[in-house]
Amino acid sequence: MRRNALLLLAVGCLVVLAGCSGALPGGADEPTTADAAAEMNYPDAVSANGTNVSALAAGHAEALNGTGFSLSLATAQNGSSGEQSAELDAAVGPDRERVRANVSGAGQRTEIYATAEKRYQRLSAGNETAYRVTNRTSQASQVVPSSLSGAVYLEQYAAATNANLTPDGVREIDGTTVVVLRADGANVSVPGGTNVTAYDATALVDERGIVHSFEVSVDTAQADSAATLSVSMNVSDVGETTVAEPSWLDEAKNSSTA
Repeated sequence: MRRNALLLLAVGCLVVLAGCSGALPGGADEPTTADAAAEMNYPDAVSANGTNVSALAAGHAEALNGTGFSLSLATAQNGSSGEQSAELDAAVGPDRERVRANVSGAGQRTEIYATAEKRYQRLSAGNETAYRVTNRTSQASQVVPSSLSGAVYLEQYAAATNANLTPDGVREIDGTTVVVLRADGANVSVPGGTNVTAYDATALVDERGIVHSFEVSVDTAQADSAATLSVSMNVSDVGETTVAEPSWLDEAKNSSTA
């Protein structure tokens, strides 16, 4: 039995957790005044007829350059092969020299702390803990991977499925005006002969092109198997995030496995 194509994407990304709810994702949803709605300028990738998702993902990553931010990601998949889930949270400093990221899933947890020179890892599974210290390359010090900006998830779960994210109103989220983009199953497709039986996606995007939230739920069928995949991503504390040293840093430095 072939595994569902979207499930392979999820496993390959190390992501997959809790599904979408009917409520708007992100921070506190505040009523939008008529003035705020009238003054909202769509980012370049968005028009009244739809969204160029690849351009939106690239613009999102570009808009986050040079500023600190936090990312949280939760995914879940439920299919004939069972249930799998994972969580990712990351804090990226404004200078890109310090980054912290935690990934949990399949009974394991990986914690990462990166400075301009070093990359420290704490690996936990059951009652066992191990540390790893490696040099951080100059290239890795200069840029933030698309997985930490969240751009890769927009590409894989919206652009790659040909989802048409269309404006559906304007909201105020934690004091920021955002356009609400929604997509349903119309024209959505995935490779590998997989049939998309249901698709629902919502994104909240500000005028700078920063995607503050992206949630997607996909039901698929292939041969005699069916599966549900949910992804929830939030970007927060833009321009306000700082990266503190983890409490286990000294242990990592002193570990014999370092």
